[in-house]
Amino acid sequence: MPSIEAYLDIETTGLSAEQDEIMEIGAVRFKGDRVFDTFNQLVNPGRPIPYKIQQLTGITNVDVAKSPPIDQVLPALRRFVGDSPIIGHNISFDLGFLRKHNVFQENVGIDTFELASILLPYASRYSLQALVNHLNVQLSPDGQAHRALDDADATRQLFDALLDQARRLDSRVVQEVARVTQEIVV
Repeated sequence: MPSIEAYLDIETTGLSAEQDEIMEIGAVRFKGDRVFDTFNQLVNPGRPIPYKIQQLTGITNVDVAKSPPIDQVLPALRRFVGDSPIIGHNISFDLGFLRKHNVFQENVGIDTFELASILLPYASRYSLQALVNHLNVQLSPDGQAHRALDDADATRQLFDALLDQARRLDSRVVQEVARVTQEIVV
């Protein structure tokens, strides 16, 4: 029986976990092919959102002005994820921001970026959108790139597509991928 997994994505004010802040969190709890629940929360980062980030995400200062700060959001997120493995695209980025707030220190992180680099060595790009396009993953038509919940769900679908790729491999290759994956788990 498959375990419950949490697919997670965050949007931030920049790329540095030390200097920047979380402004949106999205997560999907899944078991096999069944969605249990979703978590989606705008977060007041306590600072202005840079214009480039607003353009990329569509999240504005007005959007987050009345949202709770991260310390009020994390208890609910912690309950939502529990001790489930956390799957994400470039998950070390997301976990870096979250772990600075002392959450998910013990959760296993599984990175679809790393899995794709092993399973699809010929892909021209490894961004979430490029891989979804490469594997012809059909996303929700109303989904929006660079929004946390939509990206978490896209990651879930990418992970499933990557597992399909792995199932097509020779069993010796799959064993080697499993060995390497143990080394890249965050």
